[in-house]
Formats: sequence, structure tokens, C-alpha cells
Amino acid sequence: MGNVLLNQFRDKLAKKNSKDSKLGTSSIKIDFNDFTNKRNQAFVSCLSKYLKDDAIRKSVIKVNPYTVRFASSPKNTDYGTYSSFHITLSLLDLSEDERESWECVLYECDDLSENEVKSISFDDGQIAVKYFVKQITNLCKN
Repeated sequence: MGNVLLNQFRDKLAKKNSKDSKLGTSSIKIDFNDFTNKRNQAFVSCLSKYLKDDAIRKSVIKVNPYTVRFASSPKNTDYGTYSSFHITLSLLDLSEDERESWECVLYECDDLSENEVKSISFDDGQIAVKYFVKQITNLCKN
């Protein structure tokens, strides 16, 4: 009889603890396809290795699994309008033999339109991320 009561007590305690632990946690949706996707792994690992500046890391926005974007604050132009720049870094392709194709694009946005100012392609992720960081620092200085 004592063994049955002890088992019931353990079951109730386990249920109580599982309910209490769920209160403070938020559910995070995990896409398990991202783990098997080599292109996504290459993109994330390259960003984590070479994007060292914490301020830039916090201000970069993920557009899709292979593209990040940095937007500068709007600035007044000589014509009395506001213009802002944003720069994107994308891993366009990862071939079977591990060849990477990266692209960094600088856009200028004004009140009426968005124009591509400069687009550069890279074969190496390290060079692409370093160029991306250099362009961000140039945007922040101006």
C-alpha cells in the first residue's frame, strides 16, 4: 500500500513540476530543415566567425535564411529631401564542391524610389563579410 501511495505522490509531483516549468518559458519554433541545409549552415557559420562587432551584430536584420540587411538612419540631402542607405549580404549559391557565391548590394532610398548603387560578388565568405562590415562602418561615418 505504501509503495502505491509513493508512486502516486511521485506522479503528482512530476505533473506539478512540469506545469510550473512551462509558465516561464516561451516556445521557440525550430525548423529542423535548417540543420540539414548546408547552404544555411555555411551562411550562419561565416557570419558568426567574421562578424565580430557586437553593435553591428545587433543592428543587422535577417531578411531570409541566406540574406542579412543593415539600414542606416535617414539623412538630409542637398536637395531638401531625406535619403537613407541599406546594404544586404547574401549567400547566393553553395555548389556541391563547396564553392560559395556571395553578393553584397548597397541601396539608396529616397522619398520616391529605391536604387541599387553598387553590387559586388565574392567567392569567399570571409572577404564578403569583411566588405559588408567595411561598408557599414562607412555608412555610419557619413
